[in-house]
Amino acid sequence: MLPIAGAICLAVSQPSAPDAGEPPRLRAPAAALPTSAASAAGFAPRGWSVELARKGDLNGDGRPDLVAILKGRDPNCIVTNAGVPNAIDTNPRQLLVAFGSKSGFILRASSATIIPRSDDPYMDDPLEPDAFTIRRGVLSLGLNYWRSMGGWRSYSTKLSFRWDGKHMRLIGYDRDALQRNSGGTEDVSVNFVTGRASIIKGSLEDDIEDTRQWQRVPAQKFETLEAIADGLAFQPKLRTDN
Repeated sequence: MLPIAGAICLAVSQPSAPDAGEPPRLRAPAAALPTSAASAAGFAPRGWSVELARKGDLNGDGRPDLVAILKGRDPNCIVTNAGVPNAIDTNPRQLLVAFGSKSGFILRASSATIIPRSDDPYMDDPLEPDAFTIRRGVLSLGLNYWRSMGGWRSYSTKLSFRWDGKHMRLIGYDRDALQRNSGGTEDVSVNFVTGRASIIKGSLEDDIEDTRQWQRVPAQKFETLEAIADGLAFQPKLRTDN
């Protein structure tokens, strides 16, 4: 395993209002991970720890595989903003996928960007632990966007991945959105395997009926876990059916 610096963040002054100032800057945007380990903890470099770990068979060989979320433990990344009562842990996270072997787990994929950092005092933590699962060979990652100030729109996103023999490929995308000031809702569900997407628009008002629109996914190579820069900002390309 390659050594990394113990400090992950550079301490800087923090904003007291949305979009004012600069969050702590990453000293090392991605931790160097070992190629194999006996457990999730064995993949955590110095200055990092295991936040969440799940096991299940992802490659169909009958052995339990491992997915884990590592999080930095640099105290410089825990900051306080003026007017905000609670400190914010801006330590970055790294997602990894490792397949089971006779001697432990072998690293197959990782991303230091797919889970965005918590660096805004008016935003909830984007990670949804209950939506981080392995079921029927599919890895799902749930992310959430909710602001207490600076915007009315909130939404949750679920990204679903399956092993294709070489990569963890995105096979499903789901986003449930709410416009809190108007009560408008939009639920998007994309199946990249069938090439179809459903968009349901509605409202929290009882007298407004939901409308569904079907769209197609343009022919494209499925995104890999590593290729998605920011899972919360990611949106698939769609086209309307005629």
